[in-house]
Amino acid sequence: MGSCPQCGAEVPANASFCPACGEDLHPAVADSAVAQSDVKKCYFCSKPFVGEDAYYFKCRYCEHDFCSEHRLPENHLCKSSPLRRNIPTTSMPYYSTSSGYYTSSGQSSRGGLSLSLSKQGRNLIILIASGVVIGLLASFIFVDNIQVLLFLLQDNYLVYHGWLPALVTSIIVVAPNILGLEDIFFNAIAVFFIDGLLRNVYSPKQYYVVFLLTAIAGNVVSLFGYGPGGGIVATTLSFGASGGIFGLVAGAVSADYAFNRRVNTALVIWFLIIFVWSALGGSVDIFAHLGGALVGLAMGFVIGERRRTSYRHSR
Repeated sequence: MGSCPQCGAEVPANASFCPACGEDLHPAVADSAVAQSDVKKCYFCSKPFVGEDAYYFKCRYCEHDFCSEHRLPENHLCKSSPLRRNIPTTSMPYYSTSSGYYTSSGQSSRGGLSLSLSKQGRNLIILIASGVVIGLLASFIFVDNIQVLLFLLQDNYLVYHGWLPALVTSIIVVAPNILGLEDIFFNAIAVFFIDGLLRNVYSPKQYYVVFLLTAIAGNVVSLFGYGPGGGIVATTLSFGASGGIFGLVAGAVSADYAFNRRVNTALVIWFLIIFVWSALGGSVDIFAHLGGALVGLAMGFVIGERRRTSYRHSR
């Protein structure tokens, strides 16, 4: 046994490359097999496929060869459209083949839109659904003969007079009526169907942050769009998470464009479908939708640019 001069890891005495970092242990041997220019290397990290790392994995989406560490599409920042693939779960066993990923049953992983929810997608749906329960409880509580529910929804008159927490609480809390139930149903269904797209664009942290910030931005735009109203009995009340959902979808469009330098028509179609569907309702806060979408476009572009820069520097 010896040690690698680059990372210090233990290596076998007859090893040509370090199994930990891929360092060439015999750079002076010109006629060694590993010194030949035709030795395959990981497309992402350039680790040579020799010795213990001789097995490699071909991505069936971008068709490049990768080491075991970067075999999954998300680990090598695969450029394929999220609509054209499913990322296999890490609990499945994989085998190196010439045609990509295969499960233990021998069936090839097929592309397509997955309806399975990510953890962040499930949490968001649960949070949205809890809004009607909170709203119902708040409707039975009064402070100085004023229903507490009014302080949780976005009452523009109160917000203009300093009650800023409503810009956040109104994202989740909804009125306990038919309109509130319709809002929850629409938002939950929207998250259910687009989560498969969003989880391929955002990290879990980005998923939550983009939703929250774009939802708040939508409420602010709605605040100025509708104005303060004429008093607490003649004002504009608004609620719902749709501003954040529009922000997530719009951000996915701009993030994909920033990274791949192309417009993902599938994501744009999803955005248009959701926008048109939501606009068909009678009591729709268009200002909140537009505000969330515009801020989402900006945030998504920044996320995509950072990912593109990181990808270029890693190669």
